[in-house]
Amino acid sequence: MENEQMLHALIEKLIEKTKEGRINWTDQESVETRELGSRSFASFTLSLTRGTISIWSTDGDDLHPYVFQIRGDRGQVVEQIETSRILATEDREYTQIENSIRVLYDLARRNALNTDSVLRQILDDLNGK
Repeated sequence: MENEQMLHALIEKLIEKTKEGRINWTDQESVETRELGSRSFASFTLSLTRGTISIWSTDGDDLHPYVFQIRGDRGQVVEQIETSRILATEDREYTQIENSIRVLYDLARRNALNTDSVLRQILDDLNGK
C-alpha cells in the first residue's frame, strides 16, 4: 500500500471512530510565531499509545487550508499533510484526502468542544422557558 493510500485509510478510520464516539479529541491552543507577530488558533489532538495526531486550520478560521500531522512516540513529526499543497495538484487521490481531512477536522472540532452536548443543553434551556 502506498504512503498516500495508507494515510487516506488512517484518516477514514479516524472519521469512523470519531463518529462512533470511540475516540476523544482534545482542544489545544497553538501559537504560531512569524515575522509579523504571533497568533493563536485551535488545534485538535488525539493522543494514542504510539503517537499523537493533530489537525488544525492554518489560518484559524475553521476552514481550508488544514494541516493533518502525526507525531511519533518521541514527539517527532513523522508525517504531515497540508491541504493547501494538496489542492495545488491534480492528483485525484490527494483530492480525496483533502476532503477527508476537511470532514475529520469538523468531527474532531465538534468532539473536542462537545458541540452536540452544548447544543442539546441550550435547546433544553430554551424549551424549559
